[in-house]
Amino acid sequence: MSKITERIVEVAKSKVASTDWKYDTEKDEFGKDTNKCNKFVYDVLVEAGVRPPPTVAKYVVFTRPPTAGEWADPKVSIKGWLQVADAQPGDVAAEAHAYRDATGHVAIVVGPKETVSASAPLGGVIVQNDWGFRDGQEPTFRRYSE
Repeated sequence: MSKITERIVEVAKSKVASTDWKYDTEKDEFGKDTNKCNKFVYDVLVEAGVRPPPTVAKYVVFTRPPTAGEWADPKVSIKGWLQVADAQPGDVAAEAHAYRDATGHVAIVVGPKETVSASAPLGGVIVQNDWGFRDGQEPTFRRYSE
């Protein structure tokens, strides 16, 4: 693993059990009562030192963190992130879904068949589990290209 990949995994794992991205908590530009799995991924990548931070266009001159659905969509370009078929630690895993209040789910791969993410069933508490590798799941994987 590269140093940046190690750092992504280290930062993601350090957030397990955190309530900073809970559904009913305000976090930066993300208001209360919003899903924040994409904000969690963005914050981990920024703290780990990913440059440039992963963003997509908002209007003409502004950017924002990609949604889970955008991470999952191979047609959406996220500068510095390549779509890959084989998941490795430090990769981003995402699935698009048409939820009432979210575009899908996104997580950080931290080991073989293991991710860290903001868990919707737990109200956004950060968990480490097998999300993205369960039967029936077909996430898109993206890898940082330094």
